[in-house]
This record gives sequence, C-alpha cells and structure tokens, in this order.
Amino acid sequence: MSDQTDGEKRSRFELTLPMKASVVVVTAVILGGFVFMLYETTNMTPPILPGYPGDSFFPRLVLIFGIICAVTILVKAMLKARGTQLATGESSTFSLHWLEFLTVCVLVFCYGVLLVPVGFEIMTTVLMLALLGPRMAAGSNHPARSLGYAVLLSLATTAFTYVGFGLLLRIQLPLLFLPRYLYY
Repeated sequence: MSDQTDGEKRSRFELTLPMKASVVVVTAVILGGFVFMLYETTNMTPPILPGYPGDSFFPRLVLIFGIICAVTILVKAMLKARGTQLATGESSTFSLHWLEFLTVCVLVFCYGVLLVPVGFEIMTTVLMLALLGPRMAAGSNHPARSLGYAVLLSLATTAFTYVGFGLLLRIQLPLLFLPRYLYY
C-alpha cells in the first residue's frame, strides 16, 4: 500500500523532507558560511586613506545583514509551534527533486571553475541556457519556440550583466571577446 494520495505521482528522484528541520539545517549551514566569510574579511587590507572605509566594508555590511536575516529565520523556525503550522494549513513536509538539485549544483560548480579559462560571455550564456532551456521547453506546446526564448533570455542576461557590472561598475570580468572598457 502506498502513502501517496490519489492525485500525487512521485518519481524515484523526489525526496519528502520535514519542513521545519530542513529550514533549520539549511539556515544554520548558510549562517555558518556567512560567519566564516565575515571572519575571512579580517584578512583584507586595512584602509590606507583617512575617511575611506576599506575593502572589507561592503562585504562586511552585506554579511552582517545576511547574518541578521539568518538568525531571524532560525529564531522564527525554532519558536514556531507545530500546531500553528498545521492549523494554518501549511504542509509540514515538502518534496525535493534531488537529481535536479544536484544538476544545478554541478552546473554552478562548473561555471565557477570554467569562468576564467572559457570566458564570462560564453559561460554565463551556457549556464543560463542550461538552467532555462529544459524548464521553458518542458510544459510548452512549442518546444522550439521556448528554446528560442531561452536563448534570447540567456543572451539578454549575459548582456545585462556585462553592461551593469563590466561597463557601468567597471568590475573586472574574465572576458574572452567583449571589450573590457568602453570610453564614454
């Protein structure tokens, strides 16, 4: 006998996990990462000019904000009683498609490893296409058109990121063929 309801069809790639424990564990891991990165900012060069906050100011600001959010989520999850979750109609479990999750993790890892040797333009377009393509084509009546939209969105994301970060903010990106600076 199965524990599935009539309308549910689960694949072997889905895990059903308890919601509260998952939120606590994931938030605690992220909090630990934030704290470690905050510790790592102590190795950044100190400010050399008076009035200049230094290289570590903005990373510390973002990390402290992230730590505050993570602690807030942890406290809320710990104080939330199970009865209120069931009374409000929220599910106490959720399904995770673990194969899809691992695929995204591998794609992001490969993006980080291949970004410098292959170049920002190609890797960002390929990553976005790999993430968007299957999802847009899956439920579509016109998969070729959906893949075309995925290609356009991938190119637009790459262009937007290049213009925003590379040209306007002048952040050094590992570019392969796009110009590093446009003089305006």
